[in-house]
Formats: sequence, structure tokens, C-alpha cells
Amino acid sequence: MVELSLVDTARSLGVDRPIGAMAAPENTIMFIEWLPDLEWFEAYAALLLVRSKGLKERYGFKGSDHCLRIDLVPGYLEDPRLRLYLVLRRMAVLAAESDQLFLYGRHTDGGVEWYRLPPPLVSVMVSPNPVNWVKAGTDTVREFVDSLYGAVLNPDKAGGIVRRLDVRLGANAMRRARHVYHMIDVDDRSLFREVMDVVQEYLGYRPAYVTTPNGGHILVWVSGLDRDTAKKWFSEVPMRLGEMAESHGDPKVIEYKKVFQEPAPGIRYRGDFVPRFHPEER
Repeated sequence: MVELSLVDTARSLGVDRPIGAMAAPENTIMFIEWLPDLEWFEAYAALLLVRSKGLKERYGFKGSDHCLRIDLVPGYLEDPRLRLYLVLRRMAVLAAESDQLFLYGRHTDGGVEWYRLPPPLVSVMVSPNPVNWVKAGTDTVREFVDSLYGAVLNPDKAGGIVRRLDVRLGANAMRRARHVYHMIDVDDRSLFREVMDVVQEYLGYRPAYVTTPNGGHILVWVSGLDRDTAKKWFSEVPMRLGEMAESHGDPKVIEYKKVFQEPAPGIRYRGDFVPRFHPEER
């Protein structure tokens, strides 16, 4: 029996059309097919997040990045890439209707103030790096048990002590990721080519990237670097990129990140912008 590609499977099942905030499902599929294979104890991670910067822009206060939902697709299941694709489709529907489905609670001296969460404030994110769901789950359960003990000792503060399992699972999953890729966040479109040229100088090819509203995220396959290249890369590139950022007057305009999530390619992000995945060019 011939094994179908993800795009052929989605087409045969009739789930290849845009839905909700998923404007370019073919690009979502291209990204998923590019992701690394999973071990049984690893998972693909998708998150539905509230953007703290969006709260500031819309409501005048900066809350915290808040996880509305996290889904882990473990490697022991059949067709994990197809399952991840379906997870992202469901999250795209939730994101498109977020102002009717979610509220953000801001704690004040007078109680809790509730704010609606329109789609520009909600983002569908995905980790290019597989996460170790076994270790993340163990960490989360341990934290939860410890917080329950703290609540018993301080019952009047129990609400602030007991940790939400879903939020902590997301944070611990990112912390327990296998670092297949590192990411270079270029927050100025005019600098993107210059940064990509520097990266190509070390790698010998142009790596994959995802476009963002202001620039792009360059995804570097660090686990595939040979010993000599890795030595030069880690000793020189982060410092060189930092110097480039400083020379443009903003240390955050170019950032090198080891722990990160990507806006899901093909799904609207921060309004009407649709991030696009571009594979490496060798």
C-alpha cells in the first residue's frame, strides 16, 4: 500500500480547505511535513496564547502571556503529523471566534475586571522542536503536588498558590524540548537579508524561515551541524548578531533564541497577517 503524503491525505479526507483563522492550509502542511520525526516519548506542541503586547495596545495595560489551550501530540500515536494538522485547524477555529469564547481576567483591588479577547490578541503557536512529554508531565505533577501542600499551609492564599496544570504543562514542555532548531528573530524587515547572509556564511546554505509582521524567524538546524561548524557557530554567531543589533540602536531587533515557539504558518497572526513558512535553500 502506497503511503500518502500529508497534503494528499488532507485532500482525500476533505480537510484541506481554509477554516477559521487558517487562511493557507497548504503552507501549514508544508511546515508540518518539515518538522523532525518524533521518538515515542516526544510530542509536537501547539498552543493558543494571549499576546501581552496586544493587551497593552488594546486595553492600555500589559498583562502576562497567557496559555488558553495547549495540545501535545505524542510520537507513540499513529500519524502524529496529521493529528497535529487537525489540532491546528481546531485552534484556528477557536482563534477566529476568540472574542465569543474567551475572556481575560485582570485582578484589581476592587475585584476582577473582565476583558474580551478579539482575534488579534490571540495567537496559534507551535514548537518546531519536539518536547519531552514524559519529563514535562512529571515536572508538572510535581509542581502541582507541591502547590497543593502550600495551599494547605496557607489556605487564605490557595487561589494564588495552586498551579494550573495546563499552563505549567506548556511552560515545562518548552523547557523540556529537544533543541533540533535554534531561532534568530529579526524584528526589522530591512535587516532580514543582511542577517540571512551572515547565517549562510557559516552554514553554506540559506536555512528555513517563517515570515512575521515585522521581519522573520530564521530556523537553524543546530543539531545537524558538524563539529567544526558548530564550534564556530556557537562561539561567533550570537555575539556577531548582538553587535549587529547594537549597531542599529536596538538590542532586541535581532535576537538569538534557544527556547521559542513559532506563529503557526498559514494561520492569521496579530490580525490579518498570515505567517508563511519557507524551506531551506541549498
